[in-house]
Amino acid sequence: MLKDLLVPLADSTADDAAIRFAIELGESQGARVRIIETVYLPPPAIGTPDPTPRPSFLAAQDALRKEAADRAARIRARTAEHPGISVEVHEAGTETPAELAAQLAFSADMAILGGWSGFATPDPIGLALFNALLFEAGRPVVVIPPHWRPSGNACAIVGWKGTPNACRALHAAIPLLQLVQSVQLVEICRYRDELDEADTVMPSLVEHLRSWGIAASATKLSGRHRRSSEVLVDHANAAKASLIVVGGYGHSRLREWAIGGMTRELLLGAAIPVLYAH
Repeated sequence: MLKDLLVPLADSTADDAAIRFAIELGESQGARVRIIETVYLPPPAIGTPDPTPRPSFLAAQDALRKEAADRAARIRARTAEHPGISVEVHEAGTETPAELAAQLAFSADMAILGGWSGFATPDPIGLALFNALLFEAGRPVVVIPPHWRPSGNACAIVGWKGTPNACRALHAAIPLLQLVQSVQLVEICRYRDELDEADTVMPSLVEHLRSWGIAASATKLSGRHRRSSEVLVDHANAAKASLIVVGGYGHSRLREWAIGGMTRELLLGAAIPVLYAH
């Protein structure tokens, strides 16, 4: 059961979809939904003879605060009929909005983020939020494509591989998997012998999910000549799935995160919500 959902807004076309998804999920779980409108306040220029902020700089900061407050008021009016939905305005100060979102996510069960599926490149603000929530806060993140609409909960696809990230994603997704009619665990195999090899892990995962009341099954798919993300998305489309669950992968260079290939491909190519966990 989920009790606290965080929705950091990225000032993108997918923010509305993220809010809709979070409200629907929050009401099904009886969870609080915190919608975060962040105000980024850049610091005064350094290296000037007089460090005192100029009136024009202070006026610009006040304008930024007012714009964020107005946006939050509009969202608050739209969500007024939903109990348990709160809209908060946070000032980032000299921190980046992504760092602030990661701090707020420490007290959330899950983060909901508007995505950029169908675009050629990730949105820089959204990507920074995604990296901070997933890799720095360590929270499961559900990325919602811009044009998402509720379409029933017939099926969910779990991309399985024997890694800690995939395991975390599967278990983090259980509250969402309980909302769908069926769940397919899908392992993508590169070689023929992997397809034919007996598997002892996936049957035990199916049994575990069934103990949660989830109608689960397992299958293996060949991915020898195709990208794993492409195989997974095509299978999800064929199954009319409403959710994909995968481990989120990346690597760190000091404080900068770079997402892995499959994670990036799903962020850009999945037309349904995807839950990532790291």
